Amino acid sequence: MRDEQEIRELFNNWIKSTTEGNLELARQCIADDAVFLVPGVGEMNKESFAQAAAGGSPEESPIDFDLNSKIRELKVFGDQAYLWIESTLVCSPKNGDPATLMAGHSLSILEKRDGGWQIIRDANTMTAVPE
Repeated sequence: MRDEQEIRELFNNWIKSTTEGNLELARQCIADDAVFLVPGVGEMNKESFAQAAAGGSPEESPIDFDLNSKIRELKVFGDQAYLWIESTLVCSPKNGDPATLMAGHSLSILEKRDGGWQIIRDANTMTAVPE
């Protein structure tokens, strides 16, 4: 049960890092050898994904992001676990252009390293929702 709580805290930190543009917090959630699979991009490593996810502070971004993510399933197997996450993201340009809705799922594999959980693999299926 403690591992599940720690993983939920990692998930909350991951969402927080994304919505607040906190690159350092994003890096803490990701293992150095992590691999992310992203539609239209392919493989991304820790640094490229953290920078894309955290982006920058909301004040600096030309887009307002409204992210809603929830854990659909969480399973722990010793020092490894997975998360099935369902997300929606509304990207609203600050210049008044139309907003874009994205939706999809991700499957994250986590590993407990040095006493803490980190994302080691992630496959994300979030894509733009047709109007």
